[in-house]
Amino acid sequence: MDALVLAQEAATGLTDSGLGLLGGGLAIGLAGGGGAVGIGILWSKGLEGIGRQPESRGTLQGLMFLGFALAEAQVLYAFVVTILLLFVL
Repeated sequence: MDALVLAQEAATGLTDSGLGLLGGGLAIGLAGGGGAVGIGILWSKGLEGIGRQPESRGTLQGLMFLGFALAEAQVLYAFVVTILLLFVL
């Protein structure tokens, strides 16, 4: 869309496409930030646990990678929702 058209629509009120753009930006922004924080905490605590009990490295490492995959999947789901909001709906 042209910036002038968006500015005129903003002056008159929010449209469905404007709300879709806002929702898409919010979805990927919050999911990306939440995923980054979650992965950071996950790896921090995992390495801390390995440092405390080195013999449990195999178990903790597997759980860390599983948690990483699940946190990353949440961000990918938000990406799909964002693409749907921006281009399809």
